[in-house]
Amino acid sequence: MDPDIVQAFQKELSCGICMNTFIEPVTLECGHSFCRPCLFLCWEETPARCPGCKGPGQQTNLKTNVVLRSLVAIARRARLRQFLSSEEYMCGTHRETKQMFCEVDRALLCRSCSMSQEHRAHKHYPIERAADVQRKMISKQMHAVWENTQENQHNLQEKRRHSNQWIYYVNLYRDKTKNAAAFCPGGEKTSFPATDQ
Repeated sequence: MDPDIVQAFQKELSCGICMNTFIEPVTLECGHSFCRPCLFLCWEETPARCPGCKGPGQQTNLKTNVVLRSLVAIARRARLRQFLSSEEYMCGTHRETKQMFCEVDRALLCRSCSMSQEHRAHKHYPIERAADVQRKMISKQMHAVWENTQENQHNLQEKRRHSNQWIYYVNLYRDKTKNAAAFCPGGEKTSFPATDQ
């Protein structure tokens, strides 16, 4: 296939935020697509707007673009096959392509090595499946971090609101006490330290 076409295809399957191939692609109302984790991280720092066109975005009910996700999966498999067919990823012993992932040793193996005495008892997965599992795990962890950050920001806003209420009530009490002290017999004045607002 023409390298320019492949490069253009890869560009269309890339997130405009991280510039890598999409992970869990979502499409905004404006039509621009981004990785869900990238969008959440971007919206941590700025209001919910499209990073591409700055149009309004919505933080809730973002749906995965299943067509784009399928295209990304096809492109990943093709790129992985091309990557693994290189000399570097050929088994030195059996001269076969490494197609299996050993979960115990966290290593790539050819089929013959995966059946060897050394690895036979270990869990093995096709490389594509192992990569998908890792991608999903990372995406879940990023989503959990984002939700935790949202909760922490909400709690911080609540604490600030409570703190401001207390400052208001302390100042109100101080002012009322000063006014009441002005009417005390003998003209006694009481001084109160100022509170920062």
